[in-house]
Amino acid sequence: MRRRDAIRRRCGWAALAALLPCIGMARAQTGTSLLLPSAIAYDAAGNVYFADTNLNQVLEATLGGQLIVVAGSGVQGFAGDGGAATSAELNGPQGVAVGGDGTVYIADTGNQRVRAVIAGTITTFAGNGVRGYAGDGGAATAAEFSVPIAIAVDASGALLVCDSANQRVRRIAGGVITTVAGTGVQGFAGDGGAATVAELDTPMGLAAAPDGSFYIADTRNQRVRLVGATGKISTFTGIGLQGFTGDGGAATAAELALPRGLVLMPSGALLIADENNQRVRMVDTVGVISTVEGSGEQGSSAGTSDGVSALAAMLNSPRAVGVSIFAKPAVADSANKLLRVEAMNNALYAPAGLSAAPRTSSMTMSVPATAVYGQLSASVMVSGSVGAVQGAVSWLDGGSPIAHGTLNNGNVTTLLDEVGAGAHVLSAAYAGDGLNPAVTSATSNVNVTPAPVVATTDAATMQYGTAVPILTGALSGVLAQDNGNVAAQFSSTATSLSPLGTYPIGATLTGSASGNYTVSLSTGSGSLTVTQAASSVAEQLNSQSYAGFPLILTATVSPPGQGMPTGTVTFMDGVTVAANASVVNGVATGTYLSPAAGSHALMASYSGDANFSPGTSSVMNTTVRAVPDFTVSASNLSQSVQGGLIATYTVVVAGHGPFSGAVSLSASGIPAGATVNFSPPQLTPGAGSASSTLSVQTTTAMASRAQPISVWWALGFVLPIYWARCRRRLLLQVVTMSICVMGLVACATRSESIEAGQQPSQSYTLTVTGTGTNLAGAVVSHSVVVTLVVE
Repeated sequence: MRRRDAIRRRCGWAALAALLPCIGMARAQTGTSLLLPSAIAYDAAGNVYFADTNLNQVLEATLGGQLIVVAGSGVQGFAGDGGAATSAELNGPQGVAVGGDGTVYIADTGNQRVRAVIAGTITTFAGNGVRGYAGDGGAATAAEFSVPIAIAVDASGALLVCDSANQRVRRIAGGVITTVAGTGVQGFAGDGGAATVAELDTPMGLAAAPDGSFYIADTRNQRVRLVGATGKISTFTGIGLQGFTGDGGAATAAELALPRGLVLMPSGALLIADENNQRVRMVDTVGVISTVEGSGEQGSSAGTSDGVSALAAMLNSPRAVGVSIFAKPAVADSANKLLRVEAMNNALYAPAGLSAAPRTSSMTMSVPATAVYGQLSASVMVSGSVGAVQGAVSWLDGGSPIAHGTLNNGNVTTLLDEVGAGAHVLSAAYAGDGLNPAVTSATSNVNVTPAPVVATTDAATMQYGTAVPILTGALSGVLAQDNGNVAAQFSSTATSLSPLGTYPIGATLTGSASGNYTVSLSTGSGSLTVTQAASSVAEQLNSQSYAGFPLILTATVSPPGQGMPTGTVTFMDGVTVAANASVVNGVATGTYLSPAAGSHALMASYSGDANFSPGTSSVMNTTVRAVPDFTVSASNLSQSVQGGLIATYTVVVAGHGPFSGAVSLSASGIPAGATVNFSPPQLTPGAGSASSTLSVQTTTAMASRAQPISVWWALGFVLPIYWARCRRRLLLQVVTMSICVMGLVACATRSESIEAGQQPSQSYTLTVTGTGTNLAGAVVSHSVVVTLVVE
């Protein structure tokens, strides 16, 4: 006792001396021997972590049966932050928890710290190593603890810590520490109020619920208390008296004896390590308490840990509880130096990695030599040293996992529907269940043949010369896991220029999983039909339209795509055939030999050929004009001039059509002695008119020849001469002389008239003619008559 008291004083744990072992006496152990397992936590995979207080280590017993050191070299002390966790020094670790991200948290109790192991590296997560109480509201690494024992990760990922000697539960979130339960006063008070103003007495166990509430093992108050999500505290189990009563009744009326470790089961029931009652007790979801492990007799179960019924087993100061992935309790049977897990047969066993005698598992695999893709089924049977083997089996293809199955009484049959077509080397690997170790089967050669699928093609049509349309259809028989990874691609042997006819549509498979299938066509599949292509006919005129002239007609027969139409085109003028022509390179040219003047409704009609259907152009309305001609006119039809002067006329030649040839001008009926001149002598009227000046040069003689000689005047001159020559009778001479007198009188009278301005005038008719050659090569003449009056 003196030695133990000295150790207590050295450790400074006066309040917990009766509960805690002497950490200073712990020595590192090797092999599978434990000294003082004090905490249990499972990760999501089913591996169990536990803190061995006296070994100063945290270890992991894997699902597959291995034992691994997670942290601690076995040397008691504080060292190693920032380095390998297995090389660090711990000091009497009493708590362990595993976060959702795989972080392993350790209550390094004697070092007054919480430490974290991430990817094998250890650091201080909370606590500055000074025993005391300080730091709330600040950085967790600067806080002071006093004997941190139990820890748990809550639903938000924050860490809860039982700061036992400080009579508090503290929470670390985002690196900041706060108190969430306990005033620091050792006692019992506060139920129904805020947890932060309640009194606790040496809290040594924690369990976090999914709704944000958490349970506290209020150890010396002989109670388990519940802090709700709203922060209010109440008693969940225990009446505050140390003892053992209440099984089968309300948990709030039961007696407990130093409750420590807590854990929530998947069902929502709470497991309690009732340490001094040598039991593991359970409070179900309706609040009824019962014993699930331990006879209540303190001892070692006749020196063995394996195969003893859970309710018949003797425990020795159980400090912690856990729940395996198979929803079975596990207990740190601390004073017995055992970790014990309940199997499916309700007996207790050490984990495979901690068993006194080596355990083995065996596996037989049954798989066919050949199978159709999607229908490969394989079975395994696993047997082991501990009861009915449970856990998961992974199927391996060439060593790579391809599927998983869960054992039922050691058996599982799995449909390996994702094993692709081809040759495979299959095996199975059992992961272990924590009690029975992992094992791998022998390999088997399997040939997987492609699975048949059926494609149904949709019927399609295309015009000759056009692009092959996108062909569609349906695919049936593809397994669900390959949806989106297999598709049918439809195609045909037909091309744009394939002859008219029907062509089959085939299907090929594409996609990452297409190699696992073979495709065939259903009897209801359609075909691709190539039909005549529609033709587009456009007509145009390639020459001017004049009556009697050949009219060149052109029709362009255009395909909708590739290919070149052949055949003939008939050019129609109303109901009359104007011309026929063959289609050459898509063009037909015909000659309308002699269209009449007037309006014409022209249309081209294509006959079609083997690949292109008939077609007609739209009606082209055109007017055939008469052959261009001209007219000749004069702006002044009559001119009067004195003899010897020039008479001028303006001759106008007007084109009709237009008349593009030269028109030569000439004149007829010109008086003797007169001369004519045209300026210019030729005109080109075109579509308008042109004019030339006609000049007529007259003479004075043209006016004097106007009057005949008077008979009397002639007689007056002639007869006297005649009679004088004949020497006739005197009477005749007298008569002759009389006539001469009369002639002279008449001449005198005429002379008087000329002197009075009454000269005589002479009128002439001139014909002005224009002559030209029309488009037909014919000589065309047109005239105009003008009058010339010479005075």
